[in-house]
Amino acid sequence: MKKIMILGAGGQLGKELSLMATGFDVSAYDRKQLDITNANAVLNEVKNIQPDCVINAAAYTAVDKAESEVEQAFLVNETGAENIARACAELSVPMIHVSTDYVFNGDKDSPYNENDPVDPQNVYGESKLKGELKVKEILPQHIILRVSWVFGFHGHNFVKSILRLASEREELRIVADQLGCPTSTVNIAKVILKMLPQICEPTFKQFGIYHYCDAPETTWFGFASAIVEQAQKTQVLKVKQIIPIMTHEYPTPAKRPVNSRMDTALIEKTFAIKPAQWRPELDKLIQELV
Repeated sequence: MKKIMILGAGGQLGKELSLMATGFDVSAYDRKQLDITNANAVLNEVKNIQPDCVINAAAYTAVDKAESEVEQAFLVNETGAENIARACAELSVPMIHVSTDYVFNGDKDSPYNENDPVDPQNVYGESKLKGELKVKEILPQHIILRVSWVFGFHGHNFVKSILRLASEREELRIVADQLGCPTSTVNIAKVILKMLPQICEPTFKQFGIYHYCDAPETTWFGFASAIVEQAQKTQVLKVKQIIPIMTHEYPTPAKRPVNSRMDTALIEKTFAIKPAQWRPELDKLIQELV
């Protein structure tokens, strides 16, 4: 049985991954159990476990707060990633590093592929990009997995926010000019677990950056509408109307890319992974939350 280390096991993806990785010998760590910003602690733990692969799902993900907590965002997303990559490099252990669509500026009018130029528009995206660059520079055996619009049972996310707001307000105003793909933590965990056996093989050579997101694409307005529609099947919500608005009508501290769509052709070609549908996972999640 392959040994894997999961970092960020207290977060929405890390927790899901820890619960789903039943075919592996798993060592999972949340922030209190292992501080990834402490290089010695990370190195000692990797030496102690001697894993076949390390998965870094730990991240500072508060996009708007990052604009005022710049140092903390870079400490976790850049320095933390660097510490893990150095520990992996010392022991020749491959690493899966989870990143984001926010490394792009959103100006492209079609889905982003792995070779498109990066140009983050906010502190969170910049800190995640710096983490990617450190991993690439230090550790040849890396998979950088960029995902988008993540939602799941654990942690904070858009689905939980919309459910809360829909129970408190009669009217929701939701941005309708940003395009992306909601992606379930369950489906991301399945993708990682499908990749793992190949990555752990000494003969594996297709390291690098991969994009994964669920299908189909939508807007935040479309996503919010689907959430409310599903929730209303089983509960009474206060909301009566969801109004589509433009980005400029809802200013936020962090600028978001207008286009967050990602091309998943490479991950399909290399690992035979096709995008799953987000709607069934959303429906299941709402049932669980209700």
